[in-house]
Amino acid sequence: MTTHILLLLLAGIALLGTFIIPSLIRNKMVSLPIIYVAFGFFVFRLPLDLPLMNPEDARLDRQLMEYITEFIVIVSLAATGLKLDRDPSLKNYSTGLYLLGIAMPLTIAAVAFLGWWWVGLAPATAILLGAVLAPTDPVLAANVQVGPPNEDVPEDDVRFGLTLEAGLNDGLAFPFVYLAIALVGATSITDTLLEWAWWDLGYRVGMGTLMGVLMGKGLGYLFFKFKDRMSAVRETEVESGFFILAATLLTYALTEMTEGYGFLAVFVASVVSRRVRNDDMAKEAEIESYEAADQVEQAILGIFLIAFGGIIGTGGLNDLTLNGALTGVVLLLVIRPLSGFISFLPSKLPWVEKVAISYFGIRGVGSLYYLAYAHNSEAFPAIDTIWSIVNFTILVSIFLHGISVGPVIKWVDRRMGRPER
Repeated sequence: MTTHILLLLLAGIALLGTFIIPSLIRNKMVSLPIIYVAFGFFVFRLPLDLPLMNPEDARLDRQLMEYITEFIVIVSLAATGLKLDRDPSLKNYSTGLYLLGIAMPLTIAAVAFLGWWWVGLAPATAILLGAVLAPTDPVLAANVQVGPPNEDVPEDDVRFGLTLEAGLNDGLAFPFVYLAIALVGATSITDTLLEWAWWDLGYRVGMGTLMGVLMGKGLGYLFFKFKDRMSAVRETEVESGFFILAATLLTYALTEMTEGYGFLAVFVASVVSRRVRNDDMAKEAEIESYEAADQVEQAILGIFLIAFGGIIGTGGLNDLTLNGALTGVVLLLVIRPLSGFISFLPSKLPWVEKVAISYFGIRGVGSLYYLAYAHNSEAFPAIDTIWSIVNFTILVSIFLHGISVGPVIKWVDRRMGRPER
């Protein structure tokens, strides 16, 4: 059997598993990512002639990692934005905004400090570690997010807050990735910080938001106009799934061309597009669009998670030190929960929901994208150590949060008097 046939077999198993496994593990203390990562780990440990993915040292593998994770994240963000039923406002979105405005900067600062003081990283590399590990992943956090659009079940604050955070936090994490890149070869720290503040933080966030609003309204209007016209001319349907994928890629690419943050624009566009029209046909189209984006995301994600398990099994933790491993554990069990709880001090949410939201800081595909992007952009000192810490943290998060998500969410629902889902 040739190597490419083996890879096709693994891809087929991943796609079949995406269809079958969720029904088998429903209400079980195990998640699909756990199964896929464990499967990939054991398969790539077998004496088979499988190609090894080595993003730490091989530029081609790292470039491939960047492109694959980039695509998974933008499709996931499109699906995430389509799930939110609440209309945008400071009051409705306060839960996610607390996490974004307070918890994320605290997390970046704390992880960067540990990276510098405890792991011994250079300041720029330590900031990169904080920026890479700070955002809650929009891909792997699906189990703690709200369900499909237009559900009869109201959106509770735990699921809604985590969904909104996962959608928006890329817009704040990316500026700090750029800060780390800028600091590597900086000759004047003051000039570097000033340029970063107005360009990477100010302009790029603003342009990403603006492009998201414009593309969301424009493409939403185009979609419904075209769908109405085609329905009137002949009995056919415009496939909502094809449109949402096209709209996602257009929004992302055009925003990146304007130097804005494409991730932020895709999420904002998805949220805005749902407000263009509100009737039965629009609700049906929203469900179709979400399902199409979700299926594409899950298909690619399954294959990628097997590959990630293979990376872990073939040297992805080779440069991990004890202090590096402890940094990842402290992030998941101390820094994220504590910073999350601090961010909710002004909030009137019940303490049960504050604890749950603060605990579920799931790390995943987005962190790998940021790290691959930064590594492809600049030569960071001790970058192999960063790869091992990030791989380890994601691995622990997949198992820790994957096993605990069911019991914790059920506990919150019981305490809040909500029916269990």
